Amino acid sequence: MDHKNMPPWLVVISHGNFGKELVNSCEMILGKMDNIHCFSLEPGMAPEQLLEDVTALVDAAPQNVIIFTDIYAGTPSNVATIFARRKGYPVICGMNLPMLIEAEMQRHDVAFEELIEKIIDAGSHSIKNITSITHGREYE
Repeated sequence: MDHKNMPPWLVVISHGNFGKELVNSCEMILGKMDNIHCFSLEPGMAPEQLLEDVTALVDAAPQNVIIFTDIYAGTPSNVATIFARRKGYPVICGMNLPMLIEAEMQRHDVAFEELIEKIIDAGSHSIKNITSITHGREYE
């Protein structure tokens, strides 16, 4: 398969096991996912080691890769920013389960740019104040 036409790889980078567990939860809902890769910044780990680990993967990755990170300006997103600059990969910070579900459900069917929009929409629209909703006051 031509790399340009392949569904994008999903790369998840987080502090600790957050990303791995997020992917496990996503797979619990959707089933086994292909071409999703997780990296964890472990306690005491140097940012350079995380960069080296991610570099080993993305050097073999297709043209289309989407990187998810947990916190903007944290070490995982700072490492991901290097790949945004080097390779033009989109980096989406503040990942949550609805974002990964949307990415998996849509990445085989929609254009790359549209997929990025759908992922961000799914993440932001999933944040709700249930107490307000149950009292008839939904904040959008």
